[in-house]
Amino acid sequence: MNRVYIETERQDLFDVSIVIAMRFHISGNVTEQALRNAFERAAESHEILSTKVVIDAEGKAFYEKPEKENSVNDLADSDNTSSNKIFFEVNDWQSIIHREEKKRFKIEEGEFIRGFVYESGSEESGEGVSILFMMHHLGGDGKSLVYFIETFMNYLVDDGSKLLSSDRSDKDGLDNSDVRVLEMRTIPAGDISEKALRDRVGPLALVPKIYNKKWLKEMDSKEEAGKNEKRIFTFSDLDEAYDEYWKDRESEIKEYVIAPETMTKVLEKCKEWKIGFTAYFTTAFLRRMARKLDIGYAVDAREDGNKSMGNQATGISIKYAYNYDKSFRKNAEKVQSLMSNKLEDDGARNFILPFMAAFEPTLVDAINLEHAGAFRSKTSKSLANMLGYGKKTKDLSITNLTKLDIPDTYGSLKLDYFSFIPPVVSYGRNIIGLSTLGDCTVLTIHRIK
Repeated sequence: MNRVYIETERQDLFDVSIVIAMRFHISGNVTEQALRNAFERAAESHEILSTKVVIDAEGKAFYEKPEKENSVNDLADSDNTSSNKIFFEVNDWQSIIHREEKKRFKIEEGEFIRGFVYESGSEESGEGVSILFMMHHLGGDGKSLVYFIETFMNYLVDDGSKLLSSDRSDKDGLDNSDVRVLEMRTIPAGDISEKALRDRVGPLALVPKIYNKKWLKEMDSKEEAGKNEKRIFTFSDLDEAYDEYWKDRESEIKEYVIAPETMTKVLEKCKEWKIGFTAYFTTAFLRRMARKLDIGYAVDAREDGNKSMGNQATGISIKYAYNYDKSFRKNAEKVQSLMSNKLEDDGARNFILPFMAAFEPTLVDAINLEHAGAFRSKTSKSLANMLGYGKKTKDLSITNLTKLDIPDTYGSLKLDYFSFIPPVVSYGRNIIGLSTLGDCTVLTIHRIK
């Protein structure tokens, strides 16, 4: 792999609030050097983290990997310094997130992930450490970061034989011969010719066609008028968008731990009612809000169960208002029915991927810059409003990672707390993350104040 086209995930490229966060606590005895080494090895183990994002002269974007790094040994022996770093902090995790989400990831330099150790006991006490990982969405979806953490833990527990031996206490002394590289995986859009797109998304296939024509015409007319409007945006434009968007904004995060006994009772009801926990939770939220809500759900699109990093998610949405004349169970069953109808229909489940990929890439960039307040055009404003990048965002955007398919115990080390904080994406108002590891279930709500 030298270049991979960025198409179904193009909307993440110029989004100014697109950072996935996960925090976890490790109980057991670990050292600072072991943490540094494990992070470095984990980054080397995932191909996407050795790429960078480039935008060509036509406005197309790609993951690009240096040609010299075309084998495991080349990667392991490379003397280039990774842009993905782990830091040791004295601040609390919320302060770190609020600070770092305003700092643009330099994806054009290969920076996709940052790690922060923000609490640690003494090396002798065995009290363990608390760690926060933050990842740009172009580095992968939520599951990708989970699998990165699993890789990190596997290298961290190998502290007796390789990571902590005295002659391997620095980078130059590391033996990288056992680094196995997982190839990056993304979901291509497939055939998005006019006819194929119509077959896949129906009459809505006209929307990209109409807006692309408007966009190109508008940009051409401005160019002819000497207004020098940019049709191809650069990372300098993204820097300006970050400055504009975050200058007077703050996000807030609320985190709730759901007691194991509560989860057991709820899951028993879900089993009896033949619904999923996501539908149960959605219904509880609907009952409280007392109005029709537009709700989006992130959906894992890994059909082969791979653990590679890369954006392998799609999404569905439903609209529903709680019916107070019916029981909670009846409402929950209706919500599940609405969700299942979308999930079981391949066209509905994968609708968003070819639909978004059919827009001119620079127009997709423009709607993000429009949302950030760093660009204005008649076409991008209209499309941004239609797609929910303006005031009509999704009321809820829910990502339930469910019970994580990674171990909680690694040799003498144990993950005894895990929390997933999704990004405050431009098209959502209340961003909800759910995850369960062992008997630890955590709900987070992330939103712009």
